[in-house]
Amino acid sequence: MMKDITRIDIRKVTPYGKYIDLDRTLLFDLTDEEILALRRYHNKPDIAYERVIIKKQRVQSNKQNTKKNYKFSRDQKYNNGRHRTKRRIKRGYGKAIIIGGVLVFTLLGANILNVSDKGARALDDIEIYGPTYSDSSNTLDGLTREAIDSFDYDKMIEQESLIQAEEDAVEESYEEEISEREMLIQNISNIYQLDYNIVYQNLVNLTNNFTSEDYLSGRIAGVTCKGVSVEASTEEELLIYAIRCMKQLPGQMGLSSEGLYCRNGYDSGTNYYEQLNRVANVLGVDRCLLYAVVNAECSFDSDLFNNLNNPAGLKGSDGSWWRFDTKEEGFFELGMELLKYYRKIGISPDNIDSETLSKIRDIHAPLSDGNEHWLPNVLDGLEYAKMHEAEMFGSLEYNNGLSL
Repeated sequence: MMKDITRIDIRKVTPYGKYIDLDRTLLFDLTDEEILALRRYHNKPDIAYERVIIKKQRVQSNKQNTKKNYKFSRDQKYNNGRHRTKRRIKRGYGKAIIIGGVLVFTLLGANILNVSDKGARALDDIEIYGPTYSDSSNTLDGLTREAIDSFDYDKMIEQESLIQAEEDAVEESYEEEISEREMLIQNISNIYQLDYNIVYQNLVNLTNNFTSEDYLSGRIAGVTCKGVSVEASTEEELLIYAIRCMKQLPGQMGLSSEGLYCRNGYDSGTNYYEQLNRVANVLGVDRCLLYAVVNAECSFDSDLFNNLNNPAGLKGSDGSWWRFDTKEEGFFELGMELLKYYRKIGISPDNIDSETLSKIRDIHAPLSDGNEHWLPNVLDGLEYAKMHEAEMFGSLEYNNGLSL
């Protein structure tokens, strides 16, 4: 029920909307409606001018803006190790400040005002404000007045809002990263036709839920490629190698093949340029070179590519043509093959000149095996792809791998 504002002495209303009468040991909060009514009745807009509720909307707006602008890039998260499960900020510090402040204020007020049962006296007992009112009755104790006036509620609420906004932003980033990683693992599992649940749980076990020191450094125990331990430069690359190794060497990864392989109905589609672009982004191999090798080895309309998903005449350890479950799996194997050659000759994958490619040819397609046309064909395909790169790949240059 709204109090009779005509009986309220506005000189006893604090800037924060409390009514304090030391003579009658009366202390209570005015409601928003009562404050607004007092301002209209006395034509004084500065009554309870520090009331927190007045600035609540602005604080909320700042909170929303803070959440919106708090963002990490993928490279920052991976390279600095911040893409892992974060330690969540413990909640409650801001609320503790408010609760502590209220308790201090209450205790201080109780000691100085000596509030007793008579402090609950009804508002009807308050004298009507008039010219004969004693000036001394409006004088608060110096310490009480200083405590009330110096207690910056607005700043306290502002700090609470910023703390809450930071907590929300970190938690939001955490949730986004988790869903992003899970989506990545799901995509790779589909490409390799493996059961996602088995793959994901094994990765959790091997990496201490993606927080181990090895994982943060680009390594997972047991993950090899072509017999060499993998040291990846990005999280995507590491996960690709890990899931590939689970498929080809499950025992080495602590898995049984039972239930691991599945036919999940995943279809790579026929946008081969997009698939090559993904492989290039994840492994750091030039996409035009990938196209040139496929074009020189098999082409996109060969039986080997269409029937076995083998894009470049890749062979298994027994010397037979390698069969892949999806086109993308074949493209990734080709990318890893080229990356292996680059690392073996000690040259960066950024280098794709004729001298570098001739060194790759000597390993991949030596002249002694009758491959005299391999290098000229690759160079021709590379030149063509570079001339038509924008047409072939279009806006895919900003594609960040498998996280689509």
